[in-house]
Amino acid sequence: MLQLVHPRERAVLVLVGTGEAVTEVARVLGMPVGTASSRLRRGRKRFAAVLARSRR
Repeated sequence: MLQLVHPRERAVLVLVGTGEAVTEVARVLGMPVGTASSRLRRGRKRFAAVLARSRR
């Protein structure tokens, strides 16, 4: 189901999910911390929607 999340958002979700801090994820992916935070927020929202649809 995670493949239904946009790849840019998915990358941040997976790295944060493994225990990395958002600041470290931003550094590894070469983006500003604000961008990583936004992608994490969007990714979590979209993944929650995917899970909700699958439970119906």
